[in-house]
Amino acid sequence: MIVLLTVTGGMLDAISFLGLGQVFVGMMTGNVITFGFALGGAPHFTEAGPLLALLGFAAGVASTARVVRRRRVMGHGRWFTAVLSLETMLLLTAAVIGTLPQAAAGRNAVITVLAVTMGMRCAALRSLAVPELQATFALTGALIALLHDLCAGSGSPVQMVRRLGIIGATGAGAAAGAMALTHLGLGGALGAVALGVAALAVILRRQPAPAPARTPAVVR
Repeated sequence: MIVLLTVTGGMLDAISFLGLGQVFVGMMTGNVITFGFALGGAPHFTEAGPLLALLGFAAGVASTARVVRRRRVMGHGRWFTAVLSLETMLLLTAAVIGTLPQAAAGRNAVITVLAVTMGMRCAALRSLAVPELQATFALTGALIALLHDLCAGSGSPVQMVRRLGIIGATGAGAAAGAMALTHLGLGGALGAVALGVAALAVILRRQPAPAPARTPAVVR
C-alpha cells in the first residue's frame, strides 16, 4: 500500500513541476533549491511557488501529526484511512481548480492545496513507522542506504527490495504523471491521482481494523 502511494506521490511531483511552474509538492528539498534559484535571479524561476509549497507542506504535517496523536490516544484504528479520504477530497478540489483558466492565483491555489495534501500524507506515513518504508518520501536516503549496503555487503534482501520499491515507485510515478499531464491536462491528471488514492483508501478500509496500540504509562 505504501509503495503504491509512493507512485501517486511521484505523479504529483511530476504534475506540479511540469504543469505548475517548476515547483514540487512533495520533495521539499527541490523547493528549497528552486527558491534559492529564484532569489539568485535565475530566469524562469519565481519565489511564490516554492514558498507556498513549503508553507503548505508544513501546515499539512503539523495538522496531521496533532490529529494522529489524538486519535491514537482515543483508540481509533482507522485514522490512516481517514487521512487518505481527506487527501482524496483535497486532490479533487485541486483538480477542479486546475480545470479553470490558469491565472497566477489559481496556480498558486493548486500548489498550496497539493502541498498540504502531501504534508498530510508524509506525516501519516511517518506515524506508521513501518521499517524501511517510514521515510517513503526520503528518496535520497533510500538510495544511499541501498548503495551503501550493496557495497558494504550488509543489509537484508527484504530491506533492499523495499528500498528498490521506493526508488522504482517514485520513478514510475513521475513517468505516469508526465503522461497523464500530457494526455489529460492539469485537471484530468490530478483527477486521475485522486481516483487512485480513493481506490487505495477503499481497499484499506476493507481490511480488518488493527487493535489500538496501548500507550505506555508515563512515570512522573
